[in-house]
Amino acid sequence: MKTVLTRLTYGLVGVIVVVLASYLILIAAALTRANRNLTQLVGGLEASRDHTAPLGDDLGTINTAAVALRDRLIAVDEHLSGVIRLVRG
Repeated sequence: MKTVLTRLTYGLVGVIVVVLASYLILIAAALTRANRNLTQLVGGLEASRDHTAPLGDDLGTINTAAVALRDRLIAVDEHLSGVIRLVRG
């Protein structure tokens, strides 16, 4: 009886070890895939940073022109509001 219990215990321990090892292997594979995806993501983000770096100088010029356009459009709006007041009497 003691021999049977010992063999059952060894068998159960073996099954537990195999199950745990398989889970660890699956986790390692998932982490490897995640690492590969993160490496690609970092590469893409670095490329975006490098491609948009030259825009910094031009954005100031664009912003200045947009502000000037806004100011002129506000002046036109005020002028047209005055014309509407004159027409309505």
